[in-house]
Amino acid sequence: MPRLAPKPIAELATYDEMFGQLEEFFGFLPNDYLTMGHKPAVMKAVVELTGAVLLTAGKTSMTLRLLVMYVSSRAAGCMYCTAHCAGLALKYGLSMDKVQNIRDYQTHPSFSAAERAALTVADKANKMPNAVTDEDFGELGKYFEDEAIAEIVSLIAMMSFYNKWNDTLATTLEKP
Repeated sequence: MPRLAPKPIAELATYDEMFGQLEEFFGFLPNDYLTMGHKPAVMKAVVELTGAVLLTAGKTSMTLRLLVMYVSSRAAGCMYCTAHCAGLALKYGLSMDKVQNIRDYQTHPSFSAAERAALTVADKANKMPNAVTDEDFGELGKYFEDEAIAEIVSLIAMMSFYNKWNDTLATTLEKP
């Protein structure tokens, strides 16, 4: 049971266009946005951040972005976001093998060295940001330009908000 009930969508009709974009990406409208509807300025800002960080083309692939989000959410222990990230990863072309072996990304042969570098930073940053070392960033820099590194860290930071929002409020996972 959620600690804060989602706001009825009928009360948020002025955001139909924004919700349409979210529904297009997710395949449905996630409950967390309706819960954020209690504070519309926050909801709008978070959707804009999500658009800038996740939905805008950049230097990283969508599958890498979703992997970073998935590991970030697992590291934070957010089951709501972990479930969404796993589902989205599959929807956008990540192999079932990678989704099923995400815990072993450091050693599993399905993951590239570049993915390992990004996922190590995502894992450490979500557990304790100052656990990320200069060596971790050196490894990241072997595979990614500065703009891509900024994208990766932006995804990690964005997911920190989502993880805290959804776990604190016990957001109900949508039924398929």
